[in-house]
Amino acid sequence: MKNQRLLYIIFLLVFFNTIAQESNRIQTIKNNLELLAMENSELNERLKLEINVNNVTLPSFLVAVSKVHNLNLTVAPDIGNISIVNNFSDVTVADLFVFLCKEYELDIEFTGNILSIKKYTPPIIEIKDKEIHIDYDHNSKLISLDLKNDPLEKVFRQIMDSTGENLLFSNNMESIPLNLYMINVPFEKAMENLADMNNLSYSKSRDGFYLFSSLINLKNEDYHKNQLDGNFGRPNLNYEVLDTINKILNVDFINAPIASIIKELSYDLKLDVYTATSLEHAGFVTFNAKNILFDDMLNHIFESQEKSGNQISSNPSGNQNIRQNNQNQISPEIPIPNFTFKKENEIYFFGTTDQLSLRNVEIVQMMHRSVELLSDPKQQSNGSSMSNRFNNFNSTYYGNNTNNGFSSNQSNSNLRSLNTQSQEFDIYQDNAEAIVSIIPDEIKSGLEIKVDYELNSFFVSGPSTKINGFKKFINEIDKPVPVVLIEVMIIEVKKSATVETGISWGIGDATVTTQGKIFPETDITLGAKTINKIIGGFDGFGSFNIGQVVPDFFASIKAMEENGNLKIRSTPKLSTLNGHRAKLSIGETTYYVVTNQNYFGSQIPTTSEVRNYQPIDAELAISIKPLVSGNGQVTLDINVVQSDFSGERIENDAPPGLTSREFSSIIRMQNQDLAILGGLEEKIKNDSGNGVPFLARIPVIKWLFSQRKREDSKQKLTILIKPTVIY
Repeated sequence: MKNQRLLYIIFLLVFFNTIAQESNRIQTIKNNLELLAMENSELNERLKLEINVNNVTLPSFLVAVSKVHNLNLTVAPDIGNISIVNNFSDVTVADLFVFLCKEYELDIEFTGNILSIKKYTPPIIEIKDKEIHIDYDHNSKLISLDLKNDPLEKVFRQIMDSTGENLLFSNNMESIPLNLYMINVPFEKAMENLADMNNLSYSKSRDGFYLFSSLINLKNEDYHKNQLDGNFGRPNLNYEVLDTINKILNVDFINAPIASIIKELSYDLKLDVYTATSLEHAGFVTFNAKNILFDDMLNHIFESQEKSGNQISSNPSGNQNIRQNNQNQISPEIPIPNFTFKKENEIYFFGTTDQLSLRNVEIVQMMHRSVELLSDPKQQSNGSSMSNRFNNFNSTYYGNNTNNGFSSNQSNSNLRSLNTQSQEFDIYQDNAEAIVSIIPDEIKSGLEIKVDYELNSFFVSGPSTKINGFKKFINEIDKPVPVVLIEVMIIEVKKSATVETGISWGIGDATVTTQGKIFPETDITLGAKTINKIIGGFDGFGSFNIGQVVPDFFASIKAMEENGNLKIRSTPKLSTLNGHRAKLSIGETTYYVVTNQNYFGSQIPTTSEVRNYQPIDAELAISIKPLVSGNGQVTLDINVVQSDFSGERIENDAPPGLTSREFSSIIRMQNQDLAILGGLEEKIKNDSGNGVPFLARIPVIKWLFSQRKREDSKQKLTILIKPTVIY
C-alpha cells in the first residue's frame, strides 16, 4: 500500500514538472517573438485575411502567411506531414505562431529576423546507472554483494572487474534481474548462492571458468533458455546469425544433432515451424559454411541425411564417416526413415518423406522447350524418295505363293504408331521421347512425374525438397533452342558443243527428191536428177565425160555446229531447330512395269498375269543438320545427292537407268558465313567418224568420202549454303 502511494506521488511530480517545462518553453518563444516584433512590426500585424483552413499542410500554411506579411521564414521538412484544420480570425501573427508551437509541439529558432520553425525535440535527460555494490578482498577472497533487480550482464562485468575471475553465461540472459545480499562470503560459495537464489545453474569448467545458464523458461523471450542437452555452451552448435530478414548464417557444426540445429535456429530466426515427426532420429551432421542461406543449409543437411540413410540400410555393418553416421544407433532391422522439409507461406514443415504434410503436387511448365524430344524425319535410302512410294504400294497376288521371282510387298514401315502417352520413360520410340527421359535418376528418384503434352508441362508429386531440385534442373535445361535458317543456292551449269560434217552416198529403194536445210545448218539430201545436172556441168572439160547416176542414187551433205549453255538456279530456304535435320528434294518420277504371273490348279493349271506400274524417282536431294555451339559457331552435317535418268533401258519394260552423284561433308563455320560446295562435275567427249579407206585420210578430198562428229559437253553442280542462327 505504501509502495503504491509512493509511486502515485512520483507520477504526479513528474507530470507537473513536465507541464511546467512545457509552459516555460512556450513562454520563452512568446518573449522572443515580442522582442523581435519591436524591430519587425509585421509580427504585430493582424492577419490581413480571415483564413478558413481545412486539411492544409502546415508548411504550406506558414509559407502563405510569410508571403502575405513579408516575413523571413524557413520550415523544416520534419513537419511536412502535419495537416491543420482551423478558422483563424482577428489574430496577430505572433499569437498565431505561439499557438501553432503549443498545439503541434513546434519550436522556433531565431537568427536575426529569420525564423526557423521545426519539430520540438525534448532535451535528453541523462539517467545515471544504478550503482551496484560489490566489495572483494583479494587477500581473504571474501566478497560482499548487494543486488536488487540488477541486470545479470552488468553484475557479472563488475564482479569480473573486481575479482579477476571469468564468468560466462548463455545467450539471451543479459537482462535477467539478480537479487542477493550477502557480506564476506567465500567467492565460490557466493556464486553458488547467487545461482540458487535466481534460478540459475552453476558449474565450473576445468580451465577455471564459472558457467551459468537459466533453469526455467521465463515468459519474456529475452530470457529464453539456451541450453542444449545439458551441455552448456553448445560446443557442437557454433553459429552466427548475420541477417535475420534474409536468414543468412555462419555455421560450424561438428557431429551436431539435426533436431537441435533446427530447434535453436528456428528460435533465433523467429520461424514458424511445424514438426510432423520428431527429428530425434534424423541423425547428426557436420557442417561448416559462411554466408549461407538457412534454406540452402536445410537442403544440404537433408540431402546428406537421405544419402546416409540409404547407405546404412544397404550396408548396416559398414563404417560411416561423421557426415553419414546419422541413424547409427538404430537397429539394421528397423526401417530408417528419410527426413525432409518443405516451406509453404513462410511456414517450415519437418517430417518424413512419406507424410502428406511434407509432400507437394506442382505443375512445372516448360517455357522455351517442348516436353518431347522431337526426332528428325525418317532417313531415306540413297537420298531417294522412291522407297516411300514402294512402301505405300500394296501388290495383290492369287493362288499359291509362287510369284515367278517377285516377292509380296506389304510394307507397313510408315504406319508405326507413336505412343506419346506412355509414362514408361525407359522405353523410347524412335521418333519422339519425353524429355523427362534425359533427367538423371538422382533428380527423379522419389518423385511421381506425369507429362501433359497439351499444356507442355510436368505434373510432379513428391517431397518438397525433391520437387525443388527437379524444378531447378528443369530451369537449367529450359533454354531457348536456336532456330537455324539455312539459305541454299543451287547452281547447275550445262555446256555443250557439237560439230557434225561429211557427205554420204547411197542407193535408195525409190527415187529420192532433193530436199533439206541450207542455213543456219546444212543438211541436204540430193536426188539423182540433181546429181546428174551437177555432173552434166562438167561436160565442157574436153572429151572427159563422167556419165550419169542411176535413178535411185542419192547423196546426203551435212555441215552443222551446235553450242549450248544452260544455267539452272534455285534458292530454297530451310528452317530447323538446332540439332534437327532439314531436307530438300526436287525430282522427277517415271514408271516401269512389274508383271506377276500366278498359276491356279494342279492338274490343269491356269495362268493369271497382273501388271503393276512402279514409280522410280530421279531427284536432287539436300539434307543438312546444324549444330550450334556455345560460341556461336555452326557445324553442318551435309549430304547432297543428284540423280538423273540416263535414257537407256535394258528392255522396254525395264526400269530406266539412273546416274547419280553424291557427297557428304561436315564443316564448321561462323554464323552467317557462306560455304561453297562444288566438284560434282560430269564431262563427255566424243570424236567419231567413218569414211572410205585411204580416201578418208587425204586432205580436202576426205570431206567428200567421210563423215565426222565431234561432241563435247560439261555439266557442273555448285551449292552455296549460308546458315543464320535465330534465338
